[in-house]
Amino acid sequence: MWSWFKKVTYTCTHCGAQQRIPLRRIHFFERFYELHNGQELLIRCPACRQGLQIPTPYRAHTGHSVVVSPEKPPKNAIIHEHY
Repeated sequence: MWSWFKKVTYTCTHCGAQQRIPLRRIHFFERFYELHNGQELLIRCPACRQGLQIPTPYRAHTGHSVVVSPEKPPKNAIIHEHY
């Protein structure tokens, strides 16, 4: 139950801007985009518009662990353009 109040920190790979998003909102986006195991949700940086914001490790709505490397983002990731 307390996992709904947790927040995930997204950090830009280009400018280092950060934003904290509630886990329940990330799970909503994962269900909206119908993401499967191995697909991650990345965000286009709203500050610089050049980098991608990479999340800290968390559990996805399907229960698997999501760990994204900032040096090598996955090729099958969904990029959310406007947050």
